[in-house]
Amino acid sequence: MNKGKFQKLLPHLIAVIIFLVVAVLYCRPALQGEVISQHDVTQWKGAMQNSVDYKETHGEFPLWTNGMFSGMPAFQIGYPSNSYIPWIAHNILTLSLPKPIQFFFLACICFYFLCNVLRVNPYAGIFGALSFAYATYNPIIIVAGHDTKMWAIAYMPALLGSILLIFDRRYWLGAGLTALFTSVMIAMNHPQIAYYFFIAVSIMALFFIVRWIKAKEYGHLTKALLFTLAAGLIGLLSNAVTILSTYEYQKETIRGGYSELTEAAAGDADNGLSKDYAFSYSMGLTEPFVMLVPRMFGGSSGGSEVKQEDSKALEVLSSLPQELQQQLPMSYYWGGISKSGPTSGPPYVGAVVCFLALLGMFLLDGKHKWWMLTAILLSVVMSWGDYFEGFNTFLYHYLPLYNKFRAPSMILVIPQLLLAAMAVMTIHKIAYYEDKKALWPHLKKGLIATGAIVLFLLGLYFFFDFLSVNDSAVLKQVAAAGQPQLSQYIDAFYNALKDDRKSLMLGDIFRTLGYMTVAFGVIYLLIKKNIKPTVAFGLIALLSLVDLLSIDAHYLNSESYMEESENETVFQQTAADVALLADKSYYRVFNVAGNAFAEAVTSYNYNSIGGYHAVKLRIYQDLIEHQLSKQSLNMPVLNMLNVKYLIQKDAAGITRNYQLNESALGAAWFVKHISFVPDAKAEMNALDAFNPRDTAIVQNKFKDRIQNAAALTGEGTIELVNNENDVITYKSSSPSVGFAVFSEIFYNAGWKAFIDGAEVPIVKTNYVLRGLSVPAGAHEIIFRFEPQGYFTGKTLTTIFSILMLLLLAAGIYMDWRRRKSIEKGVTGKNNTA
Repeated sequence: MNKGKFQKLLPHLIAVIIFLVVAVLYCRPALQGEVISQHDVTQWKGAMQNSVDYKETHGEFPLWTNGMFSGMPAFQIGYPSNSYIPWIAHNILTLSLPKPIQFFFLACICFYFLCNVLRVNPYAGIFGALSFAYATYNPIIIVAGHDTKMWAIAYMPALLGSILLIFDRRYWLGAGLTALFTSVMIAMNHPQIAYYFFIAVSIMALFFIVRWIKAKEYGHLTKALLFTLAAGLIGLLSNAVTILSTYEYQKETIRGGYSELTEAAAGDADNGLSKDYAFSYSMGLTEPFVMLVPRMFGGSSGGSEVKQEDSKALEVLSSLPQELQQQLPMSYYWGGISKSGPTSGPPYVGAVVCFLALLGMFLLDGKHKWWMLTAILLSVVMSWGDYFEGFNTFLYHYLPLYNKFRAPSMILVIPQLLLAAMAVMTIHKIAYYEDKKALWPHLKKGLIATGAIVLFLLGLYFFFDFLSVNDSAVLKQVAAAGQPQLSQYIDAFYNALKDDRKSLMLGDIFRTLGYMTVAFGVIYLLIKKNIKPTVAFGLIALLSLVDLLSIDAHYLNSESYMEESENETVFQQTAADVALLADKSYYRVFNVAGNAFAEAVTSYNYNSIGGYHAVKLRIYQDLIEHQLSKQSLNMPVLNMLNVKYLIQKDAAGITRNYQLNESALGAAWFVKHISFVPDAKAEMNALDAFNPRDTAIVQNKFKDRIQNAAALTGEGTIELVNNENDVITYKSSSPSVGFAVFSEIFYNAGWKAFIDGAEVPIVKTNYVLRGLSVPAGAHEIIFRFEPQGYFTGKTLTTIFSILMLLLLAAGIYMDWRRRKSIEKGVTGKNNTA
């Protein structure tokens, strides 16, 4: 390698080393074999174990898991996919580093790529990459175990940079990389982040289209759009196996529409989540300012924001009667999200980043800042959810797919990306703008805007009551109770809590002001040429990193880690587990301790009727709400689900006790009677009191699938031969036509039934189960799970993966030719001279 090429490569090498060193230093326990106890990852391991056990025997994962919710498709958990290329690329880009080191390293690398596309100085790119990667939302979701979300966020800048290559006329390379990074982002399997990102890209495209039309660049417009759409489609369909499987599955889930048991509430869409659920975890109108002032609304719902010895609320709480101490919520967070539930921390972007981005609104040209500002503002408005109900209700009804997602606050990942990009472009322009004096009028406007925002925040400090919706409700309830002593206790606690919240907000306002002041000092020295650009970039990068890490440390620190063996104790078998697992028959369990439908630890060792998943089958959610969540157990329903054991797990997930249910009906049985009902409501109501051993509940619309219903005797036997998740085999024998009920979940999009090789229709029975009309005599009955979306998607994935590789190869080749052509042109000119 000659000296010139090495000099060009050196900044990039330095960048990679810095990204790696910072990630390792911040996450150093990971190199010592320690891991983060991630709640969602722990639950995923439990949900996944049934499929892992299957793979050990069959060589690949199944499409259906028996482990959770009495059985469900495994498309959102883990299943056999032929989308290999994205994961190969992912392993290369992460260097297969351990978690969480790889998260931060990957985010840095991808943002650094975007900075190179934006043609900013590599050392300025280091500042931007570190700022994007260590924005506080990232460590917060990492601790929670939202791995797929973090990966999807990390790939946003890489995909944005790839599209911008196309827009900058590097069509083939941009298209190849756009296809690749689209494929990788979709493969990370977090549709909501991808959805928000594509909204931002659509806004960018509209602004560029208007610009090209004004410049009459119709040829470029056509090429740019065709290359972008073609590349995006190829990248998308290289994951067709996931997309089509999920699309087919979601129609049958809680995100696919309303239950037959309930009518849509006024204003709700009929093909997605209810509006209340979709808008849960909305941010208050002023709450997005936490991107600038992190603990403006208290930070997190936990008690780690204020040191114990400095907390007035804790001091008062400790002096209250013991029963009150246990009842009062010790939460510093009081923002809009508290109406829906707790929050783990703020999406803090950084004082330095926000300050530079704000200056950029007065310094940068219009190529990027206006579309970025539009996307940022739209994201803020969308994050308000039901706090800005009119506009967001319109989106809920008319923006495609929008009503499939909840938690509008999540969209602030878009400002996290775009503010960092604007900050990088701003510091680059300040450093290399030739007429430094001409910068001052624009900088003054930016400083005035910054001052106005600080004054506005101080005004809010004096205006706020520092009470959440829940806090106000508690105070109102206590005041109405007419108990002076209780009111005195409660008022004292909330007054102290308000003082803590005030100190957090005011302290962070001045903290932010301090970081912005130091950042401006660096800019001033840069403009005065007292320091070189590289030094300024380094100082700004260090300042931003210190700013972010000092907040990040509240949510991800050395105390977040534990030994891997300790993290796995939740899955260790007790004497009770050993006794239960000695029973080799086919059965399910029900964890009667805690909320069985919000944990998947049970599923690690057992087939459970409970589980933990955000996309449950609609009919099973109905069963949970109307039958399985009652205070008293509905034993007939548990019996039909083949619940042989009622188990008790403690708070740590350890099995402590169990009870045998001798009435469990097993894998399948013949019934004596069929009770036909007119609709789903009647079917669910019939489950309140019935004998599933003798009677099956079936809706009238399935009547034509049942033979001789009036002549059933219930005589005969039906035996489970083998249950291999996707294929279940039974043997039956009966003297006359019978109706068999199977303790397997009805799922219309994939399961097929065969009697002696001939396909027969499946009857939805007892609201959630499968039933079959079985002829007299001895027969082999087989259920096969053959979802059409999966098999069609698998074929398309193979085709478009090949196209993606060809497009990427063409892009690399065409860009190599372009560079050679430029080099020859330069050489030719030199020779002529």
